[in-house]
Amino acid sequence: MEYLDIDNPEWPKMWDELAAFKMNAGDHLCVYEGQCWEYMGSTIDHHHFRHACHPFTQRVEYLYIERARAAVGWA
Repeated sequence: MEYLDIDNPEWPKMWDELAAFKMNAGDHLCVYEGQCWEYMGSTIDHHHFRHACHPFTQRVEYLYIERARAAVGWA
C-alpha cells in the first residue's frame, strides 16, 4: 500500500469520485459526529477510503475507488 501526497495528480480526481457516490451526495467529507472520510492509502488498483460514522448510514463505511491505471492494465 502506498500513500499519495495531496500534490499527486490523482488526488483531486479520487476525492471527486468519492463525492460522486450516491450516499455522499456530492460531499467530499460527509462530516458527522466529528468523523469524516479518511484516505487510507492506495494499492496498484484502488484508492481506499474509510468513514467511521457515515451520516447516511450511521455506521462504518469503506469505499474503494478504481485507479485510472488499473483500467488500462486489463483493457
